[in-house]
Order: sequence, then C-alpha cells, then structure tokens
Amino acid sequence: MSPDAWSLLDGRAERAKRSWPETTAVLPVGERVRASVLATMPFGVFVEIDGQPDALGLVEITTLPRGSALPSVGVYLNAVVVGHAAHNWQVRLRPADAEVSG
Repeated sequence: MSPDAWSLLDGRAERAKRSWPETTAVLPVGERVRASVLATMPFGVFVEIDGQPDALGLVEITTLPRGSALPSVGVYLNAVVVGHAAHNWQVRLRPADAEVSG
C-alpha cells in the first residue's frame, strides 16, 4: 500500500474516533450496508460506508470468498455489520453476498 493510502486512513481514523458513539448506534450488528473500497491491505479492505462518511469499515480477507482477489479501490460492496472494534474505531463487515459491483 502506498504512503498516500496510509495518510488517507490516518485522517479517517481520527474522524472515526470522533464519531464512534453515533457510528455504533446507527450501524448495529446485522445492519446491511453498501460500501466503497478505500484501500486494500494483505488482511482485507478498508471501506467507506454509504451514509456514514466518518465511519471506517473493514472487510477482513477471511470473510471474502475463498480464492477471490481483493476488490479494487472504488468498487462497491454489499456488506453486513458483524461487529465493532472499539480499540481502533472500526466497523467489521462481511460481504452480504458473493457479488461485487463496480
């Protein structure tokens, strides 16, 4: 991942921290969301959740279909909230289906 991508995520982490109480209230476990890929990492993809621009979502690689490539930056995913990681203000997601749209 490029240094620019790390800068993008660092800025988003601060916003995610400030909005954490609202984020967890409006994105409970089980909530279906649409999200666009912001950055890819060896362990998964960081996403921006539609309607919640300050929330930082993470789709871990273990939740993606086995053998699939990581979705590219800008691709939209349908996902489901599976948890909240308060220590780093991340909304944990899994794909809602195997389809990825562009």
